[in-house]
Amino acid sequence: MIITATTEITESDTRATRLAVLEAQVCEARDDIRVARLCDDMSLAFDALESLATLLQHTLQELAHLGIETSPR
Repeated sequence: MIITATTEITESDTRATRLAVLEAQVCEARDDIRVARLCDDMSLAFDALESLATLLQHTLQELAHLGIETSPR
């Protein structure tokens, strides 16, 4: 499976696949922020920052689930 920023995350995906997709999406959001800065486009910058914040929230949730799954019982 080739992971890109447009890859859809599904319930059947493994945790590793979900994290890989989120990583690609975070990289795309970072690139959008760079473009916004170069173009001096505040609207695009705020949209990209909002997207980045949401992606980081999802990433933290995935990592929390991973921590629960791998913690010794």
